[in-house]
Amino acid sequence: MTSETRHFAPVSLAHAAFACRCPRCGEGRLFTGLLNVRPTCPACGLDLSAQDAGDGPAVFVILFLGLIVVGLGR
Repeated sequence: MTSETRHFAPVSLAHAAFACRCPRCGEGRLFTGLLNVRPTCPACGLDLSAQDAGDGPAVFVILFLGLIVVGLGR
């Protein structure tokens, strides 16, 4: 049975998003580093190559660091 035909238990999207886990199985990590999306889920094999993060992760890092710098400047 391939990963395309296997059935996975429902995963809370909020839990998967905040934990940076696979939206299908909830186990595999989505990122190889701070900003790089994995090509496939290591746990279930879900193809993540079409999920282009673009500049999203970089923008969040910049905004978060900017918040810290502005907060420390006050």
